[in-house]
Amino acid sequence: MTYHSTRLRDEHDLEAFDCEVESLNTWLRNEARRAEKAYTARTHVWTDDPDSVEVRAYFAFAPTAIARDELSSGQAGGQSSMVPGFLLGRLALDKSLQGQGFGADLLVDAIGKLVGAAEVSAGRLIVVDAIDEKAADFYRKYHFTPVKLTPNRLVMKMATARSAMGVG
Repeated sequence: MTYHSTRLRDEHDLEAFDCEVESLNTWLRNEARRAEKAYTARTHVWTDDPDSVEVRAYFAFAPTAIARDELSSGQAGGQSSMVPGFLLGRLALDKSLQGQGFGADLLVDAIGKLVGAAEVSAGRLIVVDAIDEKAADFYRKYHFTPVKLTPNRLVMKMATARSAMGVG
């Protein structure tokens, strides 16, 4: 089965979503629309089809920058003291979709949107702050590499996203 990916809209039903991580459920229900309106994050959701309002998965991202001294030379590139990127702040599947390989599909969808954003506004890295070691393992499996100073903060270069993930 495939899912329809779209930006979060007012008519989307967020109350039934349950990824079994309360902080991710709560953010979607209580903060996602506010972040959209304040231009602090963009949230994309999966629904069963374009007319459905039930959210089955979501991801959210925002612009960010990382200090060069937190990165390896290969991660940092360039000369500036801050390296621009995008924070993939949340990525979650409803429990009804978990364990079926949809996590990778959701990540590819998110990375595709971020590659497009980088084409418009620039950004060298995709940054994730893994919520726990299981999440960090998931991201490492898909070519994210740890930074030097912050446990469970991982990055992927946009060049890697374009080639390894087959997007862009």
